[in-house]
Amino acid sequence: MNRWIARIAVLFATCVFGAGIAGAQTRTVTLQWTAPGDDGFMGTAKTYDIRFSRSAITSANFLSATKLNTTILPGAAGSKENLTVVGLTAGVAYYFAMRAADVVGNWSPVSNIAYLSSGVAGIDGEMSGPIEFSSPQPNPVYRGSTRFAVTLPQAAWARIEAFDIEGRRVKTLAMGQYSAGHFDVRWDLTDDEGRDLSTGTYLVRGQLGDAVFLRRVTVVH
Repeated sequence: MNRWIARIAVLFATCVFGAGIAGAQTRTVTLQWTAPGDDGFMGTAKTYDIRFSRSAITSANFLSATKLNTTILPGAAGSKENLTVVGLTAGVAYYFAMRAADVVGNWSPVSNIAYLSSGVAGIDGEMSGPIEFSSPQPNPVYRGSTRFAVTLPQAAWARIEAFDIEGRRVKTLAMGQYSAGHFDVRWDLTDDEGRDLSTGTYLVRGQLGDAVFLRRVTVVH
């Protein structure tokens, strides 16, 4: 149990305006997500904890946010689910986040943060544009290190590995869940045991979300 993925539920928010009591303008937001499993991508989670706040939600203050009064039960892993929240005050920013629990009470990490502000709904911490994995700089490499510039428009799982020309893995450069943004992955030209590489050509495979990139690095001593 408890093999939760880091972004256990990816929230998307869409906004609808409506008329409230005494003509006051209110907003309705629909949250959409894909159900996680009870054990990673398998099974069915036991329960959800969905919260909102007028200030930004983080993992540290999640439990201080207001809990939505809902009895929605998780569907099977991969199910498309949604929740509509009504009566939100116009002109006020709202933030939404959730987490899920498995059958023995293990809670997932907090999801990404969906927001509603100035009539625009979106996902906190996301960028526009494609996933990018640059060519190595410098290349060829005589000494020191080389680097790859990475751009993630949204948080994604990344696995970046180096192989020799015969396909043997020599080093794992990065592996894990990364937030949206720009960052560099550096390779100090050593293998997983810390040994300096021999002269030759190496292949670096970058799997960033669903995208896969191959780059060549030439090491010259």
